[in-house]
Amino acid sequence: MENLVFLIKSYNRHLHWTKQLIESIYKHNKDNIKIYLSIPKQDKILFKDSINLQNCELIFDEDIVGDNINQTWFTQQLVKMKFSEMGLCKNYFWIDADSYFLKDFYISDFMYNEETPYTTIHENKDLFSWMAQSNLPLLYNVLEGYKNDRQKVMDVFNRKGKFYDWTCPNLWSVKVFDHMKENYLKPNNLTYTNLLEYVPGELIWYGEYLLASEAIRIIPCEPWFKPFHYLKQMQDCKAMGNTEETLSKNYLGIVMPSKETNNLKF
Repeated sequence: MENLVFLIKSYNRHLHWTKQLIESIYKHNKDNIKIYLSIPKQDKILFKDSINLQNCELIFDEDIVGDNINQTWFTQQLVKMKFSEMGLCKNYFWIDADSYFLKDFYISDFMYNEETPYTTIHENKDLFSWMAQSNLPLLYNVLEGYKNDRQKVMDVFNRKGKFYDWTCPNLWSVKVFDHMKENYLKPNNLTYTNLLEYVPGELIWYGEYLLASEAIRIIPCEPWFKPFHYLKQMQDCKAMGNTEETLSKNYLGIVMPSKETNNLKF
């Protein structure tokens, strides 16, 4: 069993993003971290014909979830959570296809030691600062949903205090999910689907359960990638003189605002 793997979740509409991401991993993966690419079975031929999968193992959403599923935001989250049950690794760094690496990376970028992955935890001040400068109504609107979702999960686990965020891409420990199943899901007759139906935020559930359970040692870190949630956010970043080179001084990669642009790169 691998100690650390990458999980890429994709489907046909993100084919070109996926090709770029995998090529960037091949280029910068200095410790040969194993890669899994999860797609719907119906997209198998398309991806095999379009992408060099020589160093990437193809798996299918249906096999992970154990059922046929539609490609929705909800089911994408479910696939990421259910991957923890595949018995393939101890820790996995999952990456959405609309991302790509900027520079070389090593296992030490993700693992504090052999047993402990780094945990991203922050207050999202980078994004909220940009909103405060450029679009206050947007900030107020986003903050309402942001706080409500987190408060609901915090209440489940009786946690008080600050509202935290856990940014894509993210690193998860299978130990945390195993602990969650045995100590929370099974005693309450719940599934990951039930959790996502209550609050559709896989990152919130993992992060809040980790804080509540301390199932693994928490070694905090900032996000690995620079995430662009909005095209205007990316444009403003460029206008300030940023390039891939300047961003690479603080980040391993970039998450593109794929809902608002077809451009593959920053």
